[in-house]
Amino acid sequence: MAKSHRNDAGNRLPTLFLDMEGNGLLKEAGATLGKTVIEAESSQVMSLFEKGLKKDTIYYSVCDEESIYDKVNQLQDVKCYFRLGINLPTRAAELLDKLLHKEVSIILASDRDKNKWLDHFQRSQSFLVYIDPMFQPHLMQRYRTLQEQEEQDPEQELELDIEKARNTLSDAEVRIFEKILEGKSNRKIAEECFLAVATVNNHVSHLTKKMRANDRTHTIKRAIEEGWIKIS
Repeated sequence: MAKSHRNDAGNRLPTLFLDMEGNGLLKEAGATLGKTVIEAESSQVMSLFEKGLKKDTIYYSVCDEESIYDKVNQLQDVKCYFRLGINLPTRAAELLDKLLHKEVSIILASDRDKNKWLDHFQRSQSFLVYIDPMFQPHLMQRYRTLQEQEEQDPEQELELDIEKARNTLSDAEVRIFEKILEGKSNRKIAEECFLAVATVNNHVSHLTKKMRANDRTHTIKRAIEEGWIKIS
């Protein structure tokens, strides 16, 4: 599944892949496109940006399922133009539910046949966003589940007790969290609050850590548990 508009000029942007498979295909794929391919240890990914990423270069790092989401979170705050790709097996499709909330450009199914994987890798270079069709059944099932929940559950308003929230969060984080409760994306929050998306990402990352949560959805659950939210 991919957006219909092509990205022929944008495919010169540096690409960073987080690779759960570690099968070496990314190195071969880069070579077929005439791109430089650089491997980095998982612990060294963030240091790549200190030196600066180069055009027509593919960077990749092998990550396990436990660390890949943390890496994606860290990369949301990077102030640099690059494409973020994820190479993961279809057995890890549940990760998509978290990854689709992040700025990820490419998601490939690493357990494809080699030639088919290389074909989809090449296709991904021509689109701003590309999700391997092998993940479509999971995405469609997830969509149906969400639709059923919306039909069954009446719309509820979540009201934040600001004074309680201020005991843990800064004033700026409280304002951002109120927008999260309204269901706004980080980009939408940035537009409404006249902030850079990177600034909003930073606030969301900080408040998530302060609330000992894993992601935006978990922050809401934690706030309910702490008695910060009234549901009406």
